[in-house]
Amino acid sequence: MPKARKQHSKDSDDEFAPGPSSQAPSTQVHSSQAAKAVANMDPNDLEKRFNDLVQYLLIMDQKKLPIKKQDINKHILKENRGAFPELMKKAGNALLEVFGIELVQLEDKYKGSYILVNRVDTDTEDLENREGQDGQDFTPVEWSEEDDAKTGLLMVILSLIFMNGQFMLDSYMWHTLKKLGIDTDFNHEVFGDSKKLITQEFVRQGYIEYTRQQNSDPPVHEFRWGQRAKQEISKKNCLDFVSQLYGRDPEQWISQYQAVVDEGEAVATTSRELKILII
Repeated sequence: MPKARKQHSKDSDDEFAPGPSSQAPSTQVHSSQAAKAVANMDPNDLEKRFNDLVQYLLIMDQKKLPIKKQDINKHILKENRGAFPELMKKAGNALLEVFGIELVQLEDKYKGSYILVNRVDTDTEDLENREGQDGQDFTPVEWSEEDDAKTGLLMVILSLIFMNGQFMLDSYMWHTLKKLGIDTDFNHEVFGDSKKLITQEFVRQGYIEYTRQQNSDPPVHEFRWGQRAKQEISKKNCLDFVSQLYGRDPEQWISQYQAVVDEGEAVATTSRELKILII
């Protein structure tokens, strides 16, 4: 997992700030420098770098690992890394307008990395209703059986964390998964080493945070939602999933239902802001 490191101004991590929000003076300076770098590029080279950048973002996102700025500069922009903020902004707008995918800049220990988040509802019935509208056809992503199973397991884990009050001790997680037929002490027929999958692969992908509690002896670890999960996964889906499992109405889970309501209001606000950005 990449750790945040201070870098020189020419490779600063605050250069790309998507959205029409107000900017600090230092960010405005970086934007001005990036605009000059773009203006000095050959138009054909600029177009090629832009196309290569969009393709690179889409390809790297298939691995579901945070995409590092330093890798973008190394493999795509190279000597044109000064144009990074402008090209990333342009790529972000294109991805959102054409594919309904938002380019999200991560924070904290993932600072300097990015993920792509699908903002189009990929429910099959909804996609069928969308077909032909605005001249666009939306096709659901096809998962392999293994990937589909991993997605299901991830949904279970995130739902458990959410229903448990936003975090869950590892001992309780392993105990609960064992009840569901996943004994992390033995290899699973589909997941293989399920404990490694959960504590390493899902963590690297940014879906889960797995940290040791301070001063715990013997060591006690806890699970929380990672930054990618917060961007991609709906709390409403988690609550609906658990409610169906227990045969209860979502409203009966009072605190969790309120969290879903709050999330819905936040998503509505963000959607309006994104619409304004596109226009």
